[in-house]
Amino acid sequence: MQPILIVGNAVLDIILGVDHHPQEDEEMRAVSRRTGLGGNAANTARVLAGLGHPVSLLAALAPDSDAAELRRLLSEAGVDTRHLITATDGHTPVSYILLHAANGSRTIVHHRELGELAFEDFTALSLHDYGWIHFEGRNVATVARMIGHLRDSRFAGGISVELEKDRPGIDALLTQAVLVLCSRALADARGFSDAASLLRAMQGLAPHADLSCTWGAAGAWALGRDGALHHCPAFVPDKVVDTVGAGDVFNAGMIAALAGGADLPAALSAATALAGRKVGQMGLAGLS
Repeated sequence: MQPILIVGNAVLDIILGVDHHPQEDEEMRAVSRRTGLGGNAANTARVLAGLGHPVSLLAALAPDSDAAELRRLLSEAGVDTRHLITATDGHTPVSYILLHAANGSRTIVHHRELGELAFEDFTALSLHDYGWIHFEGRNVATVARMIGHLRDSRFAGGISVELEKDRPGIDALLTQAVLVLCSRALADARGFSDAASLLRAMQGLAPHADLSCTWGAAGAWALGRDGALHHCPAFVPDKVVDTVGAGDVFNAGMIAALAGGADLPAALSAATALAGRKVGQMGLAGLS
């Protein structure tokens, strides 16, 4: 399997299980508590490692004990941590997550007090050692420079970009991508009521890319660079337990399948099934 580099964020998740979402000014008791690895890029890297891919993570870490725990969790999951960058100041980003015990839905409050990756953190790596490089769609101006560097250095591998949030200038990240992973939140922000309409609108911005968009219980759609639209129904487990990280799992499934030579319909099916298995279990361990 070709080595994969993931560029993005690593976060400490603090997950509280609740039997209902609180009202304003309500005091309530959590039914469970767990902490663990989070962040889109870190989750994607962890799942890819579990699928057997050699995977490295480039992310900024704070100089604190929580960051040491994130490094340990990544290493235990099989992720290469040599390229994690320790900042001189700041604190580990934390997501406080309320997980509804009855239906697995999650509400997230995120706090970040840490600088982003620098362009030089990326260019210092031996990038041509990787067969695929995936970018979390954040830190837009710097990531655009990173992707431009790959173009200028004639990087021959695959480039994928995740568009979860509609950040200013984010369309600039798409010109070199072979895979663009969109979200329902992006569709909502741009005024689209269905995945297919979003993907058709995005196609002109990413002329060399296959595009995908997840849509919860309705499944996922993909639009090939040949213009063919594909749909895969959601894989529904017996019980929805935990939706935290399901989108990251889908993204990992798409990258793993396409990097392994699958065609787009097969990759869409594999990624949808993997995300479905994830929501039927607690956490990300053991996904295959």
